[in-house]
Amino acid sequence: MIKKQDGIVIVAVLWICALIMWLALQIGAETRLQADERVHLLRQTQARYLATGGAYEALVRMGQPISLETEDPENASWQPDGTVHEIIYRTGKAIVSIQKETDKVNINEASQEQIKAVLERRGLEEDQADVLADVIADFLDGDDTPRLNGAEEDYYKQEELHYIPFNDKLTSIDQLLLVPGVTQQLFYGFNLNDQETETEEESSEAPLLSKKDSLFQMFTIYGNNLSLEDEEILDQAKGEMDYVTWEVEGTYRILSCGMLSSGAPAVILWLIVRYTPQSESGYEVLYRKIL
Repeated sequence: MIKKQDGIVIVAVLWICALIMWLALQIGAETRLQADERVHLLRQTQARYLATGGAYEALVRMGQPISLETEDPENASWQPDGTVHEIIYRTGKAIVSIQKETDKVNINEASQEQIKAVLERRGLEEDQADVLADVIADFLDGDDTPRLNGAEEDYYKQEELHYIPFNDKLTSIDQLLLVPGVTQQLFYGFNLNDQETETEEESSEAPLLSKKDSLFQMFTIYGNNLSLEDEEILDQAKGEMDYVTWEVEGTYRILSCGMLSSGAPAVILWLIVRYTPQSESGYEVLYRKIL
């Protein structure tokens, strides 16, 4: 009888030891996850500060005249021509670009055909571009009558979307992502949630700055421009004049990507600013977003 009780005690002790080991493993795993999360948040904050530093560098250089230096003219002065500039900091770098916002197509003013032309420049086939242009146009127009290939409120309810078409102008170009069929890949040229890059060359650049044929880079909600320049015309213009000057009251897009020396995550700061040299700050921020 005593031996049987001893056996029961041993089994109970073994179960208790196993339970303690399991709890220790669970606590250890949770602790590691929390530590990894804290490290990720810290690195993300550092990358955000790098991006902010790059954006301030661009703001300081607004209105800067063309440099007369011949040794390194690209870095001597910054112009709103989309050139990618790199600023090296102790913990990483900021990759910055300044673009003239009003050279892009104003999505709020464009017709279905003009929207379709941009979609075809993005790489969509004519039929695909025609369908998506109708859906976008219906998202923006003020009526509830769907176009031939479009979509109005009934379609959004049928697809169980938790919103309906704006039937009004966009207040930010990335609201296009609410339109059915407009994916991050189509809009940005890559997936913001995808940390993997296809090549080493792409990983050294900020993808949002390099995807010139993305909807993000071709559309705007500012200005009156309704069409894109032909590539041949652009190339010819660059050959004749290789710089773009600042315009008083002009609207510009600043993209600043903060990247740590240790790698991901990268943080992109997107600013829309108006150049106002007569004001105290010299500029007015119209829109600001962290991507």
